[in-house]
Amino acid sequence: MAVEIEDNTYQVETEINSALALTLRLALEDVHRRSNPRTPLKDNGLRTSVLKTVVNSPMLQRGIIEWRVPYASYQERGMRADGTHVVKHYTTPGTGKEFAERSVKETMKNFGEIAKQAGLI
Repeated sequence: MAVEIEDNTYQVETEINSALALTLRLALEDVHRRSNPRTPLKDNGLRTSVLKTVVNSPMLQRGIIEWRVPYASYQERGMRADGTHVVKHYTTPGTGKEFAERSVKETMKNFGEIAKQAGLI
C-alpha cells in the first residue's frame, strides 16, 4: 500500500510567523497608546520620538519600542543612571517615571487578547 504525504511545514511556519509579527505589532501599538498620556511632555520631543520595530526572522521574533531622545531613560527612571539629578516634579499633570514600564506590564496582562485578535491563538 502506497502512502503519499504532503509537507505543509513551510506554509504553517509562514502563517505562524505572520500572526506572530502582527501580534507583536499590535502589542507595540498598545504599549504606545497606554504610555502616551503618561509620557512627560517636553517640547513635543519625548512623545513624538517613539520608534516601534518588529524583528521577524526565522530564528528571532521580537518587538522593540524606543523613545529616541537622549533624556528618555532619565525620564523613565526618574533620575540619571548614576542616581543624581532626581526628577522631583514632572511638569505635565498625570505623567511621571516608569511611564513605559507600567504600560508594558498592562499590555502583557492583555497579551492573550492581542494574540487572539491577531489570529495567533
